[in-house]
Amino acid sequence: MKTLITILLIALYMSTAFAQEAPDAMMTNLTNMLDLSEKQQGEVSALVNKFRTNVNYILAKNEGEEEPDVGNMIADIRKERDIYREELQGILSPNQYELYSTKVDEVFTDMFNDIAKIRLMDIQDEVDLTDKQIESLTPIVGKSISQTVGLLFENAGGRLTLPKKISLSKKLKSFEKEKRAGMEGILTPDQMSIYDKMKEEQKEK
Repeated sequence: MKTLITILLIALYMSTAFAQEAPDAMMTNLTNMLDLSEKQQGEVSALVNKFRTNVNYILAKNEGEEEPDVGNMIADIRKERDIYREELQGILSPNQYELYSTKVDEVFTDMFNDIAKIRLMDIQDEVDLTDKQIESLTPIVGKSISQTVGLLFENAGGRLTLPKKISLSKKLKSFEKEKRAGMEGILTPDQMSIYDKMKEEQKEK
């Protein structure tokens, strides 16, 4: 459950990278970044406020539940995100929306890299990682986290057929394989052995 809640919280950020900012700061950043006209500023501000309201309603609706259906919550938030994106494209020019999407990707790359660095620092002593190794591993682990969270976010809620489950499992394994290949190019064999042992212990817990 804790993992699913974490995914849900990250999903909120995935919906719009700027909605967590204070309204005035957000609009200043978007206006400067996208060179929004006065008309666009009003429309974008109203759209983000609507998105926030709808997401807060979804969260509040499930707040009192002892065992909230996190999958359905994520699915509802994903629906709001899709509406937000579609309406935003109707407000912005193609060039503005492309720039916006690029900046959102940059925000999430930084965010997942921060999460990765924290995780690596947590195991630094056990695996005897150098600071240089942590810097080299951060984008590799960050990408893996981003891929995994994105895949789970896009497929949460609703019924998963057996072929879909198999497909998702294969993709998750490919993410792990890619991460491992990157790690093996940075860590020593002894460090990889310690890392693998830690992962096995975590699975058992």
